[in-house]
Amino acid sequence: MVVISVSTLKEQAYKLIDSIPEEKMGKVLIILKNLKEIIDDELDELDLQLIKEAEKALEEGEFIPFEEVLKEAGINEKDPQDNH
Repeated sequence: MVVISVSTLKEQAYKLIDSIPEEKMGKVLIILKNLKEIIDDELDELDLQLIKEAEKALEEGEFIPFEEVLKEAGINEKDPQDNH
């Protein structure tokens, strides 16, 4: 098993960010802020209940294919970025 240090991971992230053009940094900041909120968010009782319900629905074969969700949202599954 290969273990990568946290500092190495941060260095890789910084290099990746450095490679992004200046004019795109506003989008990068929005993504990073949202990602931080997701990472920092702890599961609460509602989350746990929703997970249980989702697992039960999957076990019972009750689910909607992702393609159908995209279609209902009016998003073209072949190129979702063009729908913004």
